[in-house]
Amino acid sequence: MNKKIVLVIIISVSIVLGLYSYMVLPEVVTVQLDISGNPSNTFPKILAVICPILLSIGGGIGYYFSKDKESKYFILSIFGIIAPIITLLFNI
Repeated sequence: MNKKIVLVIIISVSIVLGLYSYMVLPEVVTVQLDISGNPSNTFPKILAVICPILLSIGGGIGYYFSKDKESKYFILSIFGIIAPIITLLFNI
């Protein structure tokens, strides 16, 4: 698949997930659970939304411009897309 198309898909999905997360998540977001399932770490909503967006867009840009380590950047961008989905599942 063309790298430009992959980059556009990564950016689009991360922005859509970020906007949806911002509308749905509470002001204090649980980002980590302890062994018993209780919330052990929280973030303000804006950090919980912006960090995965920056991670996925940064990974997508690295994937687009990289010639030899594209899979590492691609995995980073996929993690940036999966992270808000997991955050949404924990907080809704």
